Amino acid sequence: MEFINPLMLWGALAISIPIIIHFWHQKKGKIIEWAATQWLVEKNLQQSRGIRLDNILLLILRCLLLFTLCFFLSKPFLKWLNNDKTAKKIHLIQPNNLITENYKFEIEEALKKGEKCYWINSNAQQIEDIKELPSQEIFDSNLLQKSIKKISKSIDNETVELYFINNHQLNQLPNIFVPTAFRIHTIVDSNSIQNQDYIKFSGGKNLFVNAKNELVNQGISNKNGKAKHEGVINILIQNNDATETQSIKAALNALQEIYQFEFKIEEQVAPNKLYDVVFSNKIISENRNKTTLYIFSDAAIFKSQDLREENVILLQNQLKPQTSELVFNGNLPEFLGEQFIKHFGLQNSNKPMSKKQIDALFKLQQYPMQAANKWFSKGILLIFIILLSIERWLAIHKNA
Repeated sequence: MEFINPLMLWGALAISIPIIIHFWHQKKGKIIEWAATQWLVEKNLQQSRGIRLDNILLLILRCLLLFTLCFFLSKPFLKWLNNDKTAKKIHLIQPNNLITENYKFEIEEALKKGEKCYWINSNAQQIEDIKELPSQEIFDSNLLQKSIKKISKSIDNETVELYFINNHQLNQLPNIFVPTAFRIHTIVDSNSIQNQDYIKFSGGKNLFVNAKNELVNQGISNKNGKAKHEGVINILIQNNDATETQSIKAALNALQEIYQFEFKIEEQVAPNKLYDVVFSNKIISENRNKTTLYIFSDAAIFKSQDLREENVILLQNQLKPQTSELVFNGNLPEFLGEQFIKHFGLQNSNKPMSKKQIDALFKLQQYPMQAANKWFSKGILLIFIILLSIERWLAIHKNA
């Protein structure tokens, strides 16, 4: 047996309180001589010697109440005795040919030993044959966390062995929690690491996200990817508020100065011209181009509109210092830069994570609430309630 909050057991020292109170009430009273005593009717009073039985029962009950309460608050966790002292494992495997081929020996040995093996998917399907892969799902941190949560009910003091392909899609969550001891087995899919895509500007400069996940503009790029966009980025600002237009221009100028974006900004629509980015505080409901990024401000007026396209961004307030935290805190340039990176597909999502990053991502969440132990905590609480009921009944009816 182990305890999640073992410090609560120190509260058991409070058992001394009812014992002290009990003996305090058992003290013999001091005899005071009084002259008028002779006029009172004599009555033989039999002194109570020793301690009454009902008081002993109350004392024991009150001590048990305190001990049971401390025991319950310490959250005891049963670990059943097992004659098989060999280390047990439970395997959680990404359904990918690269994984099953590289860790074929380990997985087949686990299946031969009768160890539990599951695929990393929404249902955490148990593995019967590693050659029969289930339907592929998008592998990311959310799917991995969901699979771990699914198998947590079947974990019984086993080490979790995790097998997956290492890439930055795992970085979507701040942490991934595993309910018991675990080991990580990763492999880098060199075929999936694409050459970094970029935006090609004038003068042979390429704007891309480097290995450090930084946006850089260099004359010579060692990333031989493909150009997602060539030439200046045409931007149309259709906001009829002068202050809002000024805020947008200031943010775009900051991106030009820091990252050497090349923008061509217009405030009047040119006939038959295709714009890369459009700012507006009025909804454009018709003839929206799928390759254009639309940023609509003051989105509260668009509640009746269905604007769920990936190339549409809704901002709740107008882009002014008085109404927008992005503008007031000076974060609008960074926000727009992130949206441009996403829109032009410059994310470096296939880049593998370092060992240090993976170690920081996974956290041990000790002592999961296993189904086999739920009854134990409920039983302790039930005992406490029964003891409290008996103690109250005795205290009231025995006038103790």
